[in-house]
Order: sequence, then structure tokens, then C-alpha cells
Amino acid sequence: MANIDLPFYHDPVMLAECLEGLNIKPNGTYGDCTLGGGGHSYAIANKLNEDGTLHAFDRDEEAVAFATKRLAGVKCKFVVHPVRFGKIGAEIEAGTLDGVLYDLGISSHQVDDSARGFTFVGNNPLDLRMDRREGVSAQEWLFKVNADDLAQALRKNADMDRAFKLATRMVEMAAAVKAEGREILPNDVKAVVESVFPDKRREVNGLLARVFQAIRMEVNGELKEIEDSLRSAVDCLKVGGRLVVMSYHSVEDRCVKETAAEFEKACICPENLPVCMCGGNHQRLKKVNRKPILPSDEEIARNSRARSAKLRIYERV
Repeated sequence: MANIDLPFYHDPVMLAECLEGLNIKPNGTYGDCTLGGGGHSYAIANKLNEDGTLHAFDRDEEAVAFATKRLAGVKCKFVVHPVRFGKIGAEIEAGTLDGVLYDLGISSHQVDDSARGFTFVGNNPLDLRMDRREGVSAQEWLFKVNADDLAQALRKNADMDRAFKLATRMVEMAAAVKAEGREILPNDVKAVVESVFPDKRREVNGLLARVFQAIRMEVNGELKEIEDSLRSAVDCLKVGGRLVVMSYHSVEDRCVKETAAEFEKACICPENLPVCMCGGNHQRLKKVNRKPILPSDEEIARNSRARSAKLRIYERV
């Protein structure tokens, strides 16, 4: 593998484990649904020969431009799909992939670039969109959302305590900021969080991260996107093909586990039916690893952002 010095994006997490999970054939066809800076894609492509193909998905313009440059010299056919990964079913023919990889969440580059509004560090207005060309920004969403819907997003996307109280004060803050004719800044959100959790001031950064996560996931429709994409990816896999999914927090991991579980069942009859009527031959996925694979202590020491990662591997049957 060629050595290139591209510090723009983070080191890919659990790279060796992902490659092993994909069980790569040199002439196979693979999908990377979360291209990012191209770290995983670059490693996959370098295991493929001239007859191999790698399809990569990302709706982030900066990520696509950077990764395309990074993979310019690979031997295999490299096809970039500059769309959200929920569209994999429309972009890839059914039964054609030998493996597909998901590295969920946001990249370190997106977090570190405060101008993108993904982080509470800095003083830039909240945006939080994966693709700034579509949808509404976090700013616009917070100006319109009601307390009930915001509380639901905080619970669903971040398992937040005191969700309704927090949502109520966030809505009040957004209305005040809008009345002043200015934009919502990270410090505005921080002040609300500190007022709702006065007893957890030492944990304020962790609480802020979860609030930003909840809003980001709602603005981008991330959980539905994951569910829709995983279901489509199962259709795209050949029998024996691998589905490799890495998540970074319990909400994502639960979504992955529950969505995959739909395809692990042989019987899809209602639970209250005393006798199977569906034929019992509906299983389409089986677990390759019974429990999620976790990063090593060495990797966590080298890359702290790997510490919460969980890797699940399934095989199409």
C-alpha cells in the first residue's frame, strides 16, 4: 500500500478488523457507505485488483473531493456516489455486492472544523447538516420546533435526562435569540444546558456533546437513514456477502442491532400465532461475531475517538 501523508481526516477506526470482517476478494465488488476522508476506502481499494470495484457514498462535498484525490491511483474501479447512503438501493443493483461497510457518525474533520457548526467549540452559528445544499440547518429547525418534538429528539437520539425541561428552555432561548435578530451560537446552548443541569457542571461538555448529537441526528434524519440504508444494503449483497457496521454510541448501535435483527429471523409470523404459517425460510442475515468487536487498548491510546466504537459483522444467507 502506498504511503501518503494526508492529515485532513482522522485515522480509520478498527481498520484491520473492518477489512477482516469484509473478507475481501481481490476481484470482488464492495461498498463503503461512509466515504469520509477515504481511510477505509483506500485500504479496501488496495486489496482489490483491476477486476475489483469499490462503490463509495458520501454527501459531504469536502469529503468527496478529498477522498477522490486520495484514491486517484488505485488499481480497482472506483465509483463515487455523491449522495446520502440511504440511496444505496437506487444506486447499486440487487445481489451484486460482496461486502458493504458503514462507519457511522461524523468524521473528526467535521467536528474539528468549527465553521461547519458540528461542535460547541468556537462561536459559529449552528448548522449541523451533512450536506449544506439540502434540508434545513439546526438554526432554522430550532427556530421552528416545539418543546414536545425537541424533547422527543433529545430522548430518541441521545437518551437525554430532563429532556422536556431542557427542550422547553431551548425553545425559549431560540425565541429570544430570534427576537433579537441574531443567530443561535454554541454559548447560547451551553447556557441553557448549565441552567437545566446546575448539579452537573463538571459534565457540561459531555452533556453539550449529547445535545448537539441529538439535534444533528434530527436535522439529518440519521436514524431513519441508517434503517433505510441497512435494509437496502441487505438486498444489494450477494449470498455470502458481508455487512460490516461500526457505531460510536448506544443510539446508533441499538438502531443497527434492531434493524439487522429483522433479517435474522427465519419466521416472520405474528408472535401470537401458535403455528408457523410463513414457511420459516425468511432469514437473510446471520451474525459473524456474536458480540460487537471493540477497539484494543493500544488503538484507544493512539486514537481517543475509537474508545466508544462497536463493530458488528453479518453475513447474507
